[in-house]
Amino acid sequence: MRCSWLIPVRDGGSWLAEAVTSALAECSSEDEVVLVNDGSVDGSVEALTPHPKLRTLHQTKKGLVAALEHGRRECRGQYIARLDADDIALPGRLNHQITALDTDPSLAAIGGRATLFTDHGPAPKGMQLYIDWINNLDDPHREILVESPLLHPAVTFRAIHVEQVGGYRSGKLPEDYDLWLRLVAKGLRITNVAHEVVSIRDHSGRLTRTDSRYSRSAFDTCRRHFLQKTALAVPRRVVLWAGVRGGRPWLRWLKTGGHQVIAVIDIGQSTVRSGVPVLPPATLPNLDFDILLVAVGARGARDRIRNDLAILRPDLMEGQNWWALL
Repeated sequence: MRCSWLIPVRDGGSWLAEAVTSALAECSSEDEVVLVNDGSVDGSVEALTPHPKLRTLHQTKKGLVAALEHGRRECRGQYIARLDADDIALPGRLNHQITALDTDPSLAAIGGRATLFTDHGPAPKGMQLYIDWINNLDDPHREILVESPLLHPAVTFRAIHVEQVGGYRSGKLPEDYDLWLRLVAKGLRITNVAHEVVSIRDHSGRLTRTDSRYSRSAFDTCRRHFLQKTALAVPRRVVLWAGVRGGRPWLRWLKTGGHQVIAVIDIGQSTVRSGVPVLPPATLPNLDFDILLVAVGARGARDRIRNDLAILRPDLMEGQNWWALL
């Protein structure tokens, strides 16, 4: 079988039928839709019109990750296309994504651009900014520690590669971001197609708003796990570009991990922070270090710092020996 759609649901209401219908419309004779009912009680699963390509799996109320893993193990396609029960797959999605996957065997997962909508009122600014970032992202590997560079309900992945890294993991982590980072840490590639592939329905009940697994601290845990497997797998000489608030937890983590923090770069007044000299950006050409981490979250700061580094340290390559963490 070519591709299995994987849709977990708990009490999807009227939105579920829209999601399932949009996935079925994308199916060829070689595809299927796997719906995982995670203890729904609203009748939305039973109300679906039967379809020969639709398989419904049932489990007691165990949560999203358990539903994803249950469905993933039951999917029969060599590719698995994710969709949430409140979103809508756009026409042509599978064709764009599977063509790319067929062309490049090193490609483990591929997302795409998205549109954002709500049933009532304007979409929240924060979510729209994230969608805009995804839609304009040139290289997910370069900015992989900024945010999740693939939008989960927009992703189609190669089943064997996700199996090789252990599938979705439970715990207090964003299950999708954790998975993308483990794929990349294994040396596999991820990317986005330059096409809109999903419409995201934003609403107050989205797990990304309500579940602590999607908090900033949970994302930072994923970032640190990734660095421990890759750039910081052994003790390194590190420069941290950060303000006091955003930099303090990273400085503490680096020192606890046995890394030598050469300096903290900050545009504020020079001083010493936790025994580490605080220096202005102009000193970067004179510093000898292995890795630069940038933890500055002010809007527009990442682009300004990127431009500064192109002048001050043109030898540094983003995503190789320097990373933005916000």
